[in-house]
Amino acid sequence: MSEGRIHLPLQRLTNDGTEILREIIVDETAVRLDALDEKGDIFTHSTLLATPIDLIELHAGHLLSEGYVENGHSFTSFSIKDKPFYVVKYHGQVNALPRERMVTSSCGACNHPDLSVHHHKNTLTDSQFTNLELSTIDLALKKLTESMILFKQSGGSHGSGLYTSKENLTHVSEDIGRHNAVDKTIGKAILEGKTNFENTMLLLSGRCGWDIVAKSVRVGIPAIASLGAFSSAAVQLAREHNITLYGFVSNKGAWKVGY
Repeated sequence: MSEGRIHLPLQRLTNDGTEILREIIVDETAVRLDALDEKGDIFTHSTLLATPIDLIELHAGHLLSEGYVENGHSFTSFSIKDKPFYVVKYHGQVNALPRERMVTSSCGACNHPDLSVHHHKNTLTDSQFTNLELSTIDLALKKLTESMILFKQSGGSHGSGLYTSKENLTHVSEDIGRHNAVDKTIGKAILEGKTNFENTMLLLSGRCGWDIVAKSVRVGIPAIASLGAFSSAAVQLAREHNITLYGFVSNKGAWKVGY
């Protein structure tokens, strides 16, 4: 199984010239997600470009965050095959139409051209994360970056985690793709038995786009804090579903979308 990174000989360019050195590179590969349809037959519902670590968590989180199963769904077993390529099979039934192209970090809206998102219930507007102090948000994101081991080794991964006022930072995950890292974080939580996300804030090491807000809407996460910016579509969707966003967070300030 992959450790999320590989060593490659590459040219290193400096002011003194070039030389061949070993570099640590984030592992990126195709990962096929299989499940059972309503007839009990195996089908592929998604193929992702992902870093092949925490793949069961990735699949579980993807099923929930993309709306293929409802929150509180009782997951059965998973299995992984890594040759000749990675296949993660969920031995349970899902209601999903197969995607006919690979899902990358920039096409989270490929099945939602009108940028609308179905959610099972309204997000609470009186969330405990609505009016956080800047220092609290900044510290939470610093804890996230400190916990990103793969990024420290390679400089090439995104990270996410869940922040709660009682538990601080939990379920830190890393991947080449922002959305995959979020799915892994959600998957880790639900496979540990978590069914209610109303007391959590999603932390992101990068930017916050529409796809990340959409996942939060479906799961029921009421707030997101990111080190990077948020997009116009992310702002619009957050306002539609009463989700609080904190973006470009640093110890000097942050942008906020909230109530």
